[in-house]
Amino acid sequence: MLPEIDQKFFDEFFRKYRKIALVYLRSSKTKNENYDPFRETGFDQTLQNPIPVKALTKITSPSSLTYRELGLTKAGAIQIIIQDKDVNLIKNSEKIFIDSIEYYVWEESVGNRFLIFSTQFAKFSKIIIFRKDV
Repeated sequence: MLPEIDQKFFDEFFRKYRKIALVYLRSSKTKNENYDPFRETGFDQTLQNPIPVKALTKITSPSSLTYRELGLTKAGAIQIIIQDKDVNLIKNSEKIFIDSIEYYVWEESVGNRFLIFSTQFAKFSKIIIFRKDV
């Protein structure tokens, strides 16, 4: 099949089966009554309103993570395919919720719990993220 036809099919599939991921961006910290400048404690942090990001989701099995992504065995992973313009939004997020389940963000992801790949389709990237509560 021609790449242009594949791209049209994928664009139609993305419009039809996408879900909404709620992305909370970082907000400023304010000092509360227990503020201590020497121990970096006593901050209140409020979240901004969530930004909806359109994404295709697919649950990833632990066996595919073990073989494909160099030894990751933890369950609870999900693949999301998002537009390239939303990748930086996901990277700078404070919280990510998909179907009311919270996932690790870029800053908290230790040991390859947040993987970004390019796809064969123009303007889309694949991200593998992990659940927090597993």
